[in-house]
Amino acid sequence: MGDPCVVGLDVGGTHSRALLATVGGRVLGTGRAGGGNPTVLGAEPAIANIVAALRAALGNVPGDRVEACVVGLAGVSTLIADPKGPGTLERAWADAGLSCPVRIVSDVTVAFAAGTPRPDGTLLVSGTGAVAARMHDRLPARFRDGYGWLLGDDGSGFWIGRQAARAAIAAVDGRAPMAELAKAVLEALLEPASAQSPDAGVDSRSTSGKESNTAGEEPLGAAIGEGFAVRGRRRAAELVRAVAAQPTVALASLAPLVMAAYELGDPAAQRIVEGAARVLVESLDGVGPVPGEPVVLGGSVLVSRGPVFEAVAAAARRRWPDSPLGLARDGAAGAGWLAARDLLGDEAAAPVHVRFTGDDRSSAKFS
Repeated sequence: MGDPCVVGLDVGGTHSRALLATVGGRVLGTGRAGGGNPTVLGAEPAIANIVAALRAALGNVPGDRVEACVVGLAGVSTLIADPKGPGTLERAWADAGLSCPVRIVSDVTVAFAAGTPRPDGTLLVSGTGAVAARMHDRLPARFRDGYGWLLGDDGSGFWIGRQAARAAIAAVDGRAPMAELAKAVLEALLEPASAQSPDAGVDSRSTSGKESNTAGEEPLGAAIGEGFAVRGRRRAAELVRAVAAQPTVALASLAPLVMAAYELGDPAAQRIVEGAARVLVESLDGVGPVPGEPVVLGGSVLVSRGPVFEAVAAAARRRWPDSPLGLARDGAAGAGWLAARDLLGDEAAAPVHVRFTGDDRSSAKFS
């Protein structure tokens, strides 16, 4: 029959990830599908994506070999509140071949478990969204932010991407130089050639400091502003339309462009990175990290170990010098370890945490 197996799932608004492993942490299969947040997608489409990821991870392994399953689910309260939600999930597990108990927890819980085997500490996540949580016995006891893109998620990938798009508009309409970040955003959102076109910006000033009227451009007039270039305004409108044509949270895809421009010394990118780090550390401070307890960082913005990570780590070094840093690289692995812990108990599960999460390669001291 082989070793008992466990399944862990990490289900967010953008992706659903699943991991099949032995109880000792040997990975047997992984799966990935679209987002499974029922708040964003609705119950049925969300569950369909969750099951797709689960089936991909199981592959040809019979479901009855799985003895425990933990699902970290963003929007879990929405699904539970739906009268049809729990029953639909139970049918979904059965259709996928699972007969074991399935424990559903917050995605915050599995992210924390991915970064440390300890039960208490703090978590800071910056992915598409952003949230900080004080964890007690592996459950969130206090939150800061996590209110979604419209009212919160400060320092998230979406927040960073929105700032990048705004920086591009400022460059296009002449309020800022057409530097590396603005060019990269234009190339990503519009056709690549347009970012290099001579009318991509409007800072075509003459040596006298007056706006030059080149290429037949006509100013819009005093009603909008003397010397305002028509083509720059048109370019900004094209950028606005390109952003509006995408799902709102797709702006998070611009975050890597900010990191790359930061490394090139782009001033706008530097301001965005510094601002993101500042508001993230404020969120972390708001949940009250305890000296000596772990601080876990998760989400693509932080796990990438880019400039936002470095800035957050530097700030944390000053504030909580005795707290070890854990990196939640794979929430599905954290969920898988929690499933193994359900079978093994705390004492036996602690040594296999590293086999699930690889935290020997991602842990460090703020020192």
